[in-house]
Amino acid sequence: MVALNVAGTAAFVSVFFWMGRDHSLLMLLRWIAFFGAGLLIPMRLSGRVEAALAQLQAPVPPELRRAATYPVWVGIMTLGSALALIERFR
Repeated sequence: MVALNVAGTAAFVSVFFWMGRDHSLLMLLRWIAFFGAGLLIPMRLSGRVEAALAQLQAPVPPELRRAATYPVWVGIMTLGSALALIERFR
């Protein structure tokens, strides 16, 4: 899951960076910071949810087991929305 998330987000951000007009070092650093915010925070939250689920004693239903992926999906959707807004207001 982590490898898929990192690869997908890196590809997504790379495509938008190279499609843009500005390819300066400052813009690259902005995209890297954007990548970190869109990926690292949701992955940290996902890890915390997964750790909390592992502490439960009763059998965990499948819907609750997937709860660890929800912060990652929110991060991806937020990243996509922000990229669309950035491109629209250029």
